[in-house]
Amino acid sequence: MDLNLTGKTIAKLRKSVGFTQASLAEKLGVSDKAVSKWERGIACPDTSIWNQLSILLDTDIESLLYGHDSVDEWIGILVLDNRIPADTIVYNKSLIQYLISQFLLVGLKEIIIVGDCAPVKIDGVNILITAKLNHRFTKNAFVIYGNQFIYGPNLTKHFKRAMSRESVTVIAAMKAKGKFGISVDNNRKAELSNESGINKYYALPYAFIPREQNIDEFSVLIRKKVCVETMVRGMIYFDLKTYDDVYQMAGFIKMMEENTGEKIADLQEIAKRRMIKE
Repeated sequence: MDLNLTGKTIAKLRKSVGFTQASLAEKLGVSDKAVSKWERGIACPDTSIWNQLSILLDTDIESLLYGHDSVDEWIGILVLDNRIPADTIVYNKSLIQYLISQFLLVGLKEIIIVGDCAPVKIDGVNILITAKLNHRFTKNAFVIYGNQFIYGPNLTKHFKRAMSRESVTVIAAMKAKGKFGISVDNNRKAELSNESGINKYYALPYAFIPREQNIDEFSVLIRKKVCVETMVRGMIYFDLKTYDDVYQMAGFIKMMEENTGEKIADLQEIAKRRMIKE
């Protein structure tokens, strides 16, 4: 958590919804001096008011904790695996909607899709579809290689934590057969490893890459030391390479939506909740 970034985010959102420091303080039952200290990065709101603060500012706790300002410095890059077409229906939505939803969860407004895909329109989001990827960008890049989808609690917080690091970061899960093995040290640094063991992880094709670095093939990228965000309990990962994988994911989505009432990968709803009001 960066107090300065959190403070700037609180100030920006406060102004966007029409509160003064005094009126926001009155709603929260704190002094206007406390709000001023938050916005200057001197202090942090008490944990007991984070939920109320996020409601008043029409956002979520994770976005306040990790800040919105950094979002404009990021671009999402999706490299499709055309073995499964992007317009393939997975339960009740096209595959591309599930894949793009992961970028929207952190409020990215600029997305590049590499591969064969029909145009996708989302209010407030610039989406470019191209056959070839330019490997150097002036923004940080959240890259997903292939038709990969993660579902689970606090996914926005999980991605934003990876984005907050200053070095190349990958997401990893417990080791499985046929995956790239990586060993993780106490500082969550990782390197490629072919050794087996209970504490080994495999790197998912999700990479968070600082600006002006080459975006190499994933197998090459993880051969150097990188930071790692390991998947937490309750998360599930789908690697869609065959139609059997598609059927498995469709069954899971159907079960979750019918039993929870949640609409998974509803792009317009996610965009409405995650994008900042200018």
